[in-house]
Amino acid sequence: MGQLADALLVAGREVEARLRTHRREMSKEGLSHAFPQSWRFETESESAVLRVDRRGRVSVRADAIEPPAVIVQWAHQSLVEALLAGRSNEKRTEPPPAVRFTSDQGRKAFDMLRTSLGL
Repeated sequence: MGQLADALLVAGREVEARLRTHRREMSKEGLSHAFPQSWRFETESESAVLRVDRRGRVSVRADAIEPPAVIVQWAHQSLVEALLAGRSNEKRTEPPPAVRFTSDQGRKAFDMLRTSLGL
């Protein structure tokens, strides 16, 4: 895997931490049964899948086990930089990524966790 997958591994640690600390919030939002989920990240030169399992553990792989609940498309450098910057990436100047949701649970989970990814 390449630069995007490496950046997703870094961001994935923040996602796992956030899931551990927000279990109650997830139950209130109806997200306690939202996982497993896969989110596909695509750039002009690379793609990778971030997967959250039932226990909130994050892994990164080349392709999804199940159809992705979220598809994020953005310029390679912008996406990698955002993922590596994480929550400190509050003031972006470039256009935001294109995000497509294939499920309501995907939308809810992504909305809750997107800041952990720098998005």
